[in-house]
Amino acid sequence: MTEEITRYLHQPLQGRNLVLGLTASSSIYKSIDLARRLIRMGGSVRVVLTKRSLTLIGPDLVHWATGSKPFHEMSGETEHIDLARWGDAMIIAPATLNTMAKIAGGVLDELLTLTAVTMMGSGKKVMLVPAMNLRLMNSPQYKRITGILEEYGAIIVPPMVEEDKAKYPPLDDLSHCIDAVVNRGLDLRGRRVLVTAGPTREHIDPVRVITNPSSGLMGVLVARELACRGASVDLVHGPMAVKPPYTVRAFGVESASEMADKIRELTSIVNYDAAVFAAAPADYKPATTMQTKISTREKPVLELRLEPTPKTIRAIVKRPRVLVAFAAETCGGEELVERALHKAADYGADLVVGNNVSSSNAGFGKDMLDVVMVSEGKVLDKGYKLKAEVARVIGDFIASRLHA
Repeated sequence: MTEEITRYLHQPLQGRNLVLGLTASSSIYKSIDLARRLIRMGGSVRVVLTKRSLTLIGPDLVHWATGSKPFHEMSGETEHIDLARWGDAMIIAPATLNTMAKIAGGVLDELLTLTAVTMMGSGKKVMLVPAMNLRLMNSPQYKRITGILEEYGAIIVPPMVEEDKAKYPPLDDLSHCIDAVVNRGLDLRGRRVLVTAGPTREHIDPVRVITNPSSGLMGVLVARELACRGASVDLVHGPMAVKPPYTVRAFGVESASEMADKIRELTSIVNYDAAVFAAAPADYKPATTMQTKISTREKPVLELRLEPTPKTIRAIVKRPRVLVAFAAETCGGEELVERALHKAADYGADLVVGNNVSSSNAGFGKDMLDVVMVSEGKVLDKGYKLKAEVARVIGDFIASRLHA
């Protein structure tokens, strides 16, 4: 009934059993992709549908997508108990206000709501991903219902608010949050964190710039990881090749000076618990920027005089409790360790991630990093790691320091 699903290299949900609940929202079609992505991430998925959702999507499609027949009828047997025993967590995506109200009020006239309440009673995690008209989300009923659900221990994944709608989140963000909640929990709830990401551009003239190949992916993964674990994240980023997570407050800048100014502004008014400097701002800028395009006909050879840009980490006004910095280098081994240790000492960083960008299989624009991670004069970890794994390690480090 199903085709074999190719697993990702990174499988953070390996060994996890996930119950996926589908309700009658027009965004239900996105949950087919979600189910398959969770399986690609290593998870095992079983699906429960509401009766109304069957008017929007057929059980055969769900069977094809997951390899197992979905549940949708209350047969009088113990499906809800069996699912609650089997599942490590339940994700209801999309979650309509009607279904959320039923779970909050204990209205168990559907197998989905019965399963959700049974999982809560079993001490299992239940995540809800609301998708609805924005007017419904802004209603007092929604606020009351989500308050009750959170009081019961349910986790509400905020919708992406756009075009007067509370939309289904982007799959990259949602799947990352499922991994974070299932495997790590909301251990950063209530914390404020600053993250920087991406390159900067230093203009030579209106059409030419000095920059670097940074895509911004590392900083985006860090920001998403921390936000998924409950932190309130401010992301200051340069021109990136990837989108900021919808769950963070993003501030776009272009030059290193603008990045430093924004960091100075934010750290003067916010007492951050942690800051992660994952951006790769340009170290030099032209001493003079031309206001019009330089003509190659008039100047076939162009000589530039460069001057240093401000160090963005030096722009911090009120130091956060935990400071994490990245060091992009073109060396490996012991030399990379020494440079990371020097940077930790220079900036007073609690953790420095030394990154060998000259590696052919890792670095700027790639999913992998060749890293060494140092703290308090010691090497904590090193080697080739997926950027998603580095983001998790940084989140763990921050959580452990803040809880200590």
